[in-house]
Amino acid sequence: MSLGKWLFIGLLALPVAELLAFLLVASLVGWLWAAALLIATSVVGVLLLRRWGRINLARLREAFAQNGIRAIRPDAPGVGAALGGILLVFPGFITDMLGVALLVPAFRRWAAAKLSMRAARTRRYPRDHRVIDLEPGEWRRIPHRRRRRRKPEGEA
Repeated sequence: MSLGKWLFIGLLALPVAELLAFLLVASLVGWLWAAALLIATSVVGVLLLRRWGRINLARLREAFAQNGIRAIRPDAPGVGAALGGILLVFPGFITDMLGVALLVPAFRRWAAAKLSMRAARTRRYPRDHRVIDLEPGEWRRIPHRRRRRRKPEGEA
């Protein structure tokens, strides 16, 4: 299955998983404490984004200008912390745990290594060096001589 389909399934399953995680935490510590914890992590996420957001977005913008889409990696300067802050803002314990993990440099390096290994494995079509890619204006179709239809003998 493609990455897009997995992302779609994950986005559909995430609210259900977050609700189940909230119910589990609420059964352990109480409803009021669970709700207070959700609000507190969202506030921490907003504070982190206010503090590091502008600096990291400037770094990310500069890296994106130099390297294009390849600049967006979890171990790139500022990307992990900004993504971690964004995940902390979203209500839910699963996104909070992932957001806190992205604030730890060792986890960011591990995640970047895993993602790069996954990307290398899922390349569908390895480049064949025997093939020459041409633009549409650089080639033309030559009809095959044997394929021409012969006219019936009665036609002129």
